[in-house]
Amino acid sequence: MPGYDPSATRVAVTNRILWIGTAAYPLATIARVSITIILPDVLGAIRRFLKFIGIVIPAALVIAGLDALANSSRSSGFGSSSDKSTSTGTIVVVTLVLVVCYFLFATLPVLLQQRLHALTVDTAGPPTALLAWKDPKYAYELQARITHAIENPKTEFQQFVSNVVVDLRRYQFGDNVNIYGGQGNTGVIK
Repeated sequence: MPGYDPSATRVAVTNRILWIGTAAYPLATIARVSITIILPDVLGAIRRFLKFIGIVIPAALVIAGLDALANSSRSSGFGSSSDKSTSTGTIVVVTLVLVVCYFLFATLPVLLQQRLHALTVDTAGPPTALLAWKDPKYAYELQARITHAIENPKTEFQQFVSNVVVDLRRYQFGDNVNIYGGQGNTGVIK
């Protein structure tokens, strides 16, 4: 089939069933079809980076202080200043490398993430389907087609949606709710 992408997800309505990949949702059980914006968790990434710095820099200062104490107790006065500066320089360089690596591999990817426009299909039961795009146009078009199929029983369609790999740990999705007596809850953030 020309233009077919094997990594794409098939979305189709046939015989009153919505197919998203291999998952089947009877149109009669669909309670809601909506568009949700998934935002990158920028504040969380910055918070984690600052926490990392708050741990690494004091630890480096403690190590440098302990190293300076050890060098001062061993030194006899000959060549001790260059040994102290070399070990302190090494500690500073290692600390900077750790901070830069953490920023490049854990913080920067989150800062560069784009907001996603997700089509959510909620059913009368617990299952929810989620498809996401960087451009909201595709989400709205598919939402309209599914809604049209719900309203018109004879409607059938098929289209392929390019897959986007999303690490939802890097995104803020929905509200954070504080449950009284729960553990690790963050409260409501709007």
